[in-house]
Amino acid sequence: MNNKNELTSTKEETLDNEVDTVNEETLKQEENNKTNDSSNSNEFREKMIKMFGIVILALIVVLFVGFVISLFSHKKYTYADVEDVMKDAAIAYFKDNKNKLPKSSEIVEIDSNVLANNKYMKTLDKYLKNKECSGKVSVEKADSKSYSYTSKLSCSDYTTTKLYAEVTKSDNIVTDGYGLYKANNEYVYRGSKVNNYVRFSDSDKLWRIVRVTSNNEIVLISEDKTKNSFSWDERYNSQYDNNYGINTYKNSSIFEVMKKLYSNTLNSDEENYYNNEETDILTDEEKTKIVKFNVCVGQRGNLDTTKDGSSECATVDSTKMSLLSVYDFMNASLDSNCNSTEKPDCQNYNYLVTNYNYWLANGSLENSSKVYRVTSYGYLQASYANIESYIRPVIHLSENTMLEKGKGTKSNPYVVR
Repeated sequence: MNNKNELTSTKEETLDNEVDTVNEETLKQEENNKTNDSSNSNEFREKMIKMFGIVILALIVVLFVGFVISLFSHKKYTYADVEDVMKDAAIAYFKDNKNKLPKSSEIVEIDSNVLANNKYMKTLDKYLKNKECSGKVSVEKADSKSYSYTSKLSCSDYTTTKLYAEVTKSDNIVTDGYGLYKANNEYVYRGSKVNNYVRFSDSDKLWRIVRVTSNNEIVLISEDKTKNSFSWDERYNSQYDNNYGINTYKNSSIFEVMKKLYSNTLNSDEENYYNNEETDILTDEEKTKIVKFNVCVGQRGNLDTTKDGSSECATVDSTKMSLLSVYDFMNASLDSNCNSTEKPDCQNYNYLVTNYNYWLANGSLENSSKVYRVTSYGYLQASYANIESYIRPVIHLSENTMLEKGKGTKSNPYVVR
């Protein structure tokens, strides 16, 4: 009996020893695994630090090489770049020599060599390698506070182009169908599908060329309407004993609105008449490119068949932003039946037709409370002046406005510098 107990006890001790041995080996294995994991983690961290250092060093080398290359390389200037250099140089020159700025309507020209000699720019050959070029900048007074600077560059294979010259070149003139017509010593766009789109180089806002005047000014009308609609006038009219308004442009409410649109002062802080903030029509830079002109604001009779502006231009107002005259709308139609304001045919084949109402500059000869507008249906209508319609501002670009690029299409408009 004792032998059996001793045998059992011995087996139990042996098992306990084996278990202890296994546990010790397991613990040693776990410790070894932890040591290996720690070692692997340290090795991975060291590798990542080395890789990060290599990337940083590579970036530093690339930047340094780029810097060195930039020191020994020269910028490649385009003709447009050089025209901008000349303009900026002229602006700096006249800022330092204000006594040489033009007075009133005169134009002052300064040669690029003069600007170079006075250290406002380099000579042209430094910008345009292996090119024989000459350049000058014309300066004219835009208004009481600003001046217009126009660069003109002439090289063997390039000459700065004026917008009016590009628009009126012989290839663009048509005698039938949509396009640009020569009429009354001017050039007029007619038809519903004409490539007469323009934008300023610092803006995406589109304008349409209505016509080119006899003195080479470009007449533009905004492709877009104003955000808000406005009354043309809401004064008391003693002739009809009502507040339907009076259709004399110079004293009208719309005349004041046009001045505010030009000066970009319409906002929510003004009287409630203006509703809310109006989009800026022109930037300060764009204002230097437009000129003062006579807008034809005379009254027109319903049965008047003239289309040369003689009726509307019996009364004019000098301004820098206006509304379109009735005869301009009529001339834009290709329909031969468009021979009076009463004819709905004027809406046919006419790019000036829109899906909203907008005011024109002329009142009705038959009723002093009525003013012409283009309706959302596209025809001309004499409406009471106190109702609201939208505005499409009209401006004139000077003869010296330069073309930067473009073909006059909506997707590729003429871009002016």
